[in-house]
Amino acid sequence: MRRIQSPTSINMYMRCPRKYYLRYIKGMKQKPNIHLIRGKAVHDAIARYSQFELRSRGPPEIIEDDLIQFFKEAWNHQGAEIKKLGLKEEAVNEFYQESIKMLVGWFERVRANSREGRGLETEVKLFSKDHGVMGIIDAISQKDGKVSLIDYKTGKWDKITHELRVQMAIYALLFKENYGQLPDTIVLDFLGIQKAISFKVNDEYSDYATRLCQDIHRMTTSSDEKDYPCKCGGWCAKDFV
Repeated sequence: MRRIQSPTSINMYMRCPRKYYLRYIKGMKQKPNIHLIRGKAVHDAIARYSQFELRSRGPPEIIEDDLIQFFKEAWNHQGAEIKKLGLKEEAVNEFYQESIKMLVGWFERVRANSREGRGLETEVKLFSKDHGVMGIIDAISQKDGKVSLIDYKTGKWDKITHELRVQMAIYALLFKENYGQLPDTIVLDFLGIQKAISFKVNDEYSDYATRLCQDIHRMTTSSDEKDYPCKCGGWCAKDFV
């Protein structure tokens, strides 16, 4: 039985097959880190806001307060994991305040252009039976007959890495299989620098993802550790509990 892949698992295999083995075959638990914790809290806040905004008729400043409250609740929910990191209080507070700024900046951009946040379908989980892959799209926007897939990034840079291109290609493939057409664009919204980059989608995206899924499934049929060589100098093992 082939494993269901995802952009995360595919990129992990491409970085280091041994890390893939430890995580997805041996089932080891990855250590928490502040970047993943912050990312989850920010994503949860935007998703809750997007659903809440559909029902709210309040003034913008009140809605903004609700967005921040959603983030605080998501952050506090991970309080136990944050404590395990052993970070100084000042460092944790810096990440917290940075996250607030990201969300405030995002909210202001939403109000300015009304292209996001209003009527979004958020946290959309899509599966492809044909290609054995799944993914969770942060948001799907449909406006003026155009469809955009939106992915929020909480880093402080806007470098378009190979891993991001893999993620975009898989999202295009998943959308095509589930909706019968390609999305018009994929938007990478870099919250840390308040910059969104839009990419027009064509068949090259889904074709690449199709070939990549086939290759990854072929290379991950084994459950033998020796078939998953380390390519990171042993650093992969340090990422797990």
